[in-house]
Amino acid sequence: MKKRVKSASKPSTRNGFTMIEALLALLVVSVCLQVGTAYLRVAQKLVAEPVDTQREFMILQLRHFVAQATTLEVESERIELVVRHERFTIEQDGSRLVKRGGYEILDEQVETVRFWEEGEAVFVEIDGRRFQIA
Repeated sequence: MKKRVKSASKPSTRNGFTMIEALLALLVVSVCLQVGTAYLRVAQKLVAEPVDTQREFMILQLRHFVAQATTLEVESERIELVVRHERFTIEQDGSRLVKRGGYEILDEQVETVRFWEEGEAVFVEIDGRRFQIA
């Protein structure tokens, strides 16, 4: 006859967390709170400072186009330039800033546009905001 050997240890009936588990949970919660706070700060900054991205892209496009020009004539109401042996004019047409030599709309809802040169630099002022384009 075989005898069964019973172990003296009882199965563990722990309820709750160990100290390590509690510290890990606290660490995860604190990291989540820091990431959430960072997102809220960025969102608050974006809301507080509206950026007219269409106008910013238009200025980059103008700078790129003017940089390719072989000749450039600046008047207060327009810029005339030659790019790859084609003559283009950038001017205001109603409430739009357009590139003629075709009809490419660069910006809309424009009230006033003024171009000028200072030394080697070319500037444009659109609705009171000044940008250097060359």
